[in-house]
Amino acid sequence: MNAFAKAMFDQLRHPDRDVTFHIGFDDGPGVDFSCRDLLHVRPQEENLIRRCLGEKQEPRILDIGCGIARHSAFAHSVSPGARITLVEMNGQLRDYCLSRIPGAVGYERFDDVPAHARFDIAFLLCNGLGIFGGEIATRRQLQRLFGLLADGGYVLIESGNFAAGSFHEARQEIEYGGFVDGPFTWGYATWEWVKAELVSVGFEILSVAPSSAGGPFFVCQARKGA
Repeated sequence: MNAFAKAMFDQLRHPDRDVTFHIGFDDGPGVDFSCRDLLHVRPQEENLIRRCLGEKQEPRILDIGCGIARHSAFAHSVSPGARITLVEMNGQLRDYCLSRIPGAVGYERFDDVPAHARFDIAFLLCNGLGIFGGEIATRRQLQRLFGLLADGGYVLIESGNFAAGSFHEARQEIEYGGFVDGPFTWGYATWEWVKAELVSVGFEILSVAPSSAGGPFFVCQARKGA
């Protein structure tokens, strides 16, 4: 089990505790992060997910870097006919997510999602853009994501950049309970970078707002034109 998964499972087992893991950076001070912040869908996210679901009876949802799949579980509660695909690197977390959402399917990596698959909604929430890694890789994966969305499909992206420049490639580790994940590259982007890349790929920007998570983070809703 890796550090992030162990921390999340400890939080699920002990909901009365505030379980935290440490994120360490090669180029700056680290931060402690509360697992409680990853247990529930924020009201801002609920509103955006409802907006994307609309009146769809069987929306096809792709949740990239799903964690404990809280966003997909909420979408399923709103639209029980939703067909959900989860991407989560840790096998134990992935199995947990599949057990809580009936009929869901899961993949270890985004690249494992079949090229012929099509989705109505994609989630890259909880600073999810960073999962794609460096700037070049993120551009490539946004192009792939565009191809996987059906015409008129939505994407919800959360990102933010606390460093200089429009895109920051951070080398970081996650530490918890004697376990260490990484080092790995996580991408942090400004709103200007995300907007320019989404538009260049072919997305239409529908809304952008500061993330209720605070700091430099924002949440963007975009749509693939028909």
